[in-house]
Amino acid sequence: MRQLFLLLSAAIMASCNIGQEGDDVALSVATDWADAYFNCDFHEAASYATAESEQWLRFAASNTTEQDLQTVKGGATATADDYFTVANDTLRVVTLHVRNFLKPVAVGEPAQLQEEGTFLVTVVKRDGKWKVRMEGLPRSEKQSRD
Repeated sequence: MRQLFLLLSAAIMASCNIGQEGDDVALSVATDWADAYFNCDFHEAASYATAESEQWLRFAASNTTEQDLQTVKGGATATADDYFTVANDTLRVVTLHVRNFLKPVAVGEPAQLQEEGTFLVTVVKRDGKWKVRMEGLPRSEKQSRD
């Protein structure tokens, strides 16, 4: 009986470690994607995104000017501090805090740096790899102080 208890305890502990490692990878993928995306490196961002996200990355790239690139100058940074699991063990919604990124503006207006913003990013596991799934362009969840 004691051996059975030890065996079950070890199996439970091992499954918790596997889940934690998966969560760490999902958070890392979300952060790496955000670092690339918010620094306008859409080609690099695509390597962390699902195939159906490519249309959104192409759209963002087509609306990015040389002046935008000069404004951001690779200074955007992202950190992931939270996530929650939705419906199953292969989907995470990650909360990202991004600093010094380009604020979306109307076409023809000069880009502006936004000091900080909070974004929710969906990360899914496909074929054993975690990928960001874009269903549109990222929008800051942080409410304006106005």
